[in-house]
Amino acid sequence: MTHPSIADNDPPRRSRARRREAMINAVATILGCMALVVMIATVVRVVMVKLWESARVNPEYVKSVYDKDLERRWSGNIKEQPSLLSDGGAQSQSGSTPRVAAAPAAEAAPARAVASPGANAENPAGVAPPSSIQDIEHKRAKIELSVRGFFEAANVDQRLAFARDPQRVRPLMEYYYRGHPHTPLEWKALGWVLPVEEPGYRLAYAQAVFANADPVSLIIEEMTDGSFRVDWESSVRYSELDWEVFLKTQPTAPKLFRVIASKPQNLPPEASPMGSEVLEIKHPDDNDVIYAYFDRKDPKFQPLLQQLQTGNWKDVPLTLRLCFPGPTGNGKNARIADVEGKGWLILHGTRS
Repeated sequence: MTHPSIADNDPPRRSRARRREAMINAVATILGCMALVVMIATVVRVVMVKLWESARVNPEYVKSVYDKDLERRWSGNIKEQPSLLSDGGAQSQSGSTPRVAAAPAAEAAPARAVASPGANAENPAGVAPPSSIQDIEHKRAKIELSVRGFFEAANVDQRLAFARDPQRVRPLMEYYYRGHPHTPLEWKALGWVLPVEEPGYRLAYAQAVFANADPVSLIIEEMTDGSFRVDWESSVRYSELDWEVFLKTQPTAPKLFRVIASKPQNLPPEASPMGSEVLEIKHPDDNDVIYAYFDRKDPKFQPLLQQLQTGNWKDVPLTLRLCFPGPTGNGKNARIADVEGKGWLILHGTRS
């Protein structure tokens, strides 16, 4: 005769075992929930940190982003900050708003020069020249006043009040806007601003934000009276001749263009002169490629070589004087007659 075990006939012991098992399951469930909560909190924290970092002006981030945007790079002297250029959206200037912001009041700029032992006849005080806009975040209000006035200008005269080198660019503006009507832009705010390192100048890269269009980035300069001016030429990528006309007429006289240059992956079909360097040239508004050559041993092209090296010979914005070698060309091979400025920015002398 089989007798049941004592354990099977002990209800309290079975009850304790079930309670223990239930408690273990409950603890496991709680630990699992806690782990899930910790994981979610960690993910949220990482996301918030990334969002916070993206909201701040990070020069390295800006440089990495705009290196992929061919129309927003500047191949100038890059030291502490990335030197960038406009996306060209500034060619659509606002002309519908009759109200124009007043020009910044003339105010002496704070002393920013650093004493230098190298005093000479041109610099009797031995003071180092400026190399960028100092304390730029404290000048946002004045910068916004100038940039907004530039975009809200209703005509050339009003726009010149906010432009660099107004006397020189006046005829260029008048010529440009005869063939390029501007689209109204509704001002929203000044975005980020970054100082641009260029000895002898106080330059910066500023972002204009609009309610009805993508942001526009442009170069600004701080003048000796403390006001700020926008570089109009680079903002509209001004050229002396329409690109289509240049390719069609193939002029032998050099014309100024703002272009994008790279080292060609394949050699052009037509041979260039011995000792020449060949570049693949594109216009910012056109995907068609032409080739242009220059004598790399000519000293006047050393600034061009420096800019190409700075930009790793890939999609480098340049301001060049181009022409065609003659009627025997095939329309795809041009000659680089000269280089001006850095990137799409033309520098005239050194600001004091």
